[in-house]
Amino acid sequence: MNKIRSVIIVGGGAAGWMAAAVLAKAFGPQLAITLVESEEIGIVGVGEATTTLMPIFLHRQLGIDVGELYRAVRPTCTA
Repeated sequence: MNKIRSVIIVGGGAAGWMAAAVLAKAFGPQLAITLVESEEIGIVGVGEATTTLMPIFLHRQLGIDVGELYRAVRPTCTA
């Protein structure tokens, strides 16, 4: 059986970048990952689709220390 050696993710934003991060964490350098974003779509803004599950995702899936992340980026929360 042939193994997948490369992946193209079409669309950036939070979903595209998180998909790329998870694949990179799971498969490491043996998987080539290309992320294709539109030059016509500007930056929407940080947190456009962030939910309360984001810290859990960052910690469990990517191994990012959430406390360290908060100290580094100093996020704000709005209701």
